[in-house]
This record gives sequence, C-alpha cells and structure tokens, in this order.
Amino acid sequence: MRQTEPTEHAPGLSLGADAFKLLLRLLRRKKLYSSVQGLMDGIAQVRRAGPAKPSGAMRKRLHVHTEQVAGCEVFTLRPKVGASDETLLYLHGGAYVRPITSFHWAFLQWLVSSRACTVVVPLYPLAPESQCLATVQAVRAVHDLMASRHGQINAFLGDSAGAGLCLALCQDLTQSRAKLPGRMVLITPFVDATLRHPGIAATDAKDGMLGPEGLREAGRLYAGPLGLEDPLVSPVRAKLHGLPPTQVHIATDDILSHDALIFVDKARASGSSVDLHIGHGLMHAWPLLPIPEARTSREAMSAFLSRR
Repeated sequence: MRQTEPTEHAPGLSLGADAFKLLLRLLRRKKLYSSVQGLMDGIAQVRRAGPAKPSGAMRKRLHVHTEQVAGCEVFTLRPKVGASDETLLYLHGGAYVRPITSFHWAFLQWLVSSRACTVVVPLYPLAPESQCLATVQAVRAVHDLMASRHGQINAFLGDSAGAGLCLALCQDLTQSRAKLPGRMVLITPFVDATLRHPGIAATDAKDGMLGPEGLREAGRLYAGPLGLEDPLVSPVRAKLHGLPPTQVHIATDDILSHDALIFVDKARASGSSVDLHIGHGLMHAWPLLPIPEARTSREAMSAFLSRR
C-alpha cells in the first residue's frame, strides 16, 4: 500500500508560536508533569475547578446538547443550521487524569463550524478515580449509542491521551467485530505509557509542557492492574493491522514524539495507511493552540476527513 510522505512544517516558527513557548515556561506549565508530586497537586487543583465547559459565545454559534451516558457527561455539538450528515467522535487529552480545557472547546468550535458536522464529546472518567478498563468501557457505551442514533461514526479524533484512547476503542471494536470509523486523526498521541524511549531524555529539555516522571505516574494510575505495557494502555504494543486510514500530527519538541513515530512505522508495516505531519520546533498538542501553525494543521485535518 502506498503511504503518504510526511508533511513537515518549516523550521522557522511564527512569532505566535515562539511567544506561546515562552509563556509555557513563564507559567511553569511543565511543573504539572515534572514530578509525581506535581502531577498529584495538579490533579487536586483541577478536581476542585472541574472541567471547562462550552462558553456562552460558543453556545450562541452552535447547538450544544448535554446528556449523561454510562456515567459520562456527553456533549453533542452541531451547527444551528445547515448541518451535514458527518458525525465525529472526539476524545480529549490530559494524560488520562486531567479534564477537557478551553483550548479543546475552541478547537471543537472550529471543527463544527468549518465542516458543518456533528461532534460527540464524552467527558470520560479520569484516573485515579477510574482506570483503563472502565474508561474504555464507558467510551465504548457512548460510541455505540451515538452510532445507533447517527447510523455511523465517520471518524475518531483525539489529542494526547485522547488519541491513545481512540486506539484503545479501535481495539475494543475490533475484538467484538464491530465497525470501525472511516478515518482517524491523532494529535500528538500518547501511545506508550512506559516512556522508555532513549530519545526522551534529550527532548525533555525542549518540552515546555510534559515531563516523563509525572506522565509515567499518570499512566500508572490509569493502567491499574493492567500495567503500563498492556496494549489498551500503550497501544503502540497492539496489533495495528486493520486500522482506518489515519492522520498523525507529531511535534519534535514533545517527549511523546519518539513513541508516536514508532507507532507510525508499526502501523504502516501492518498495512495501515498513515498520513504523517511533523511540526518541527513545535510543542505538544500544537494544532489545538492559538498559533498560526495550527491553521495549517487544521486545514490538513479537514482535507483528510473529506477524502473518500
């Protein structure tokens, strides 16, 4: 099968991207993942604050429906007029322990508005209150209900841990011989919770968001009795044949990039079609951020989702 060559962003960053990287360091964003204590302090803080919710401005532009499914608060977003029949499932990142953010909602507003599609967004149960098997089961219940309503989920999208959860959901669907989506978009995916790649140490100094010690602990809390090497927790270890055509966005200044590239190679070797985009000098989850480079990646996503 012919594979798409990687699309690479030019090494020179925009002023917006440089400014955002500086802001991350000034705010000490990496502290959340630089140690186990930092991770636990961050979890306690976001549990007090709760997940971000769609803004009033977003509700004026989009139809926002909320319901409870399998213990999850589930948001269904669609245009107020002119909706297409395309339905997407989005799983947010946050190392399986942190909730959805305003950056996710801004991205989702763009996605619905630009494609006139319906997007289903479950606020799936987080670790340590939930663990992998229960979380995958909850997401599967949301998927099955929405597929019964809409006839088909056209694509899965997810960032970071949400991308890993997309791959775990694919495993669960494949095991039960259920239908996979037509396409999948993975944004800076978290695919190996062991974080053993030898390249991580050098990249850690450039990564302004993530750190291996805290992130590995987040994976441990999520894995529970399965352990970090289980394919549901670390999908780079799963059998990757039969995946839907997949687009992967990777950032070089992201400690997760090394394992994500291994995932791409393994998926391609298994016969899956993978469209790879590399953001040189960019940070984790850059397509969700308010920087010029995000526009390029979003255009690539939209074009990919439109392919038949």
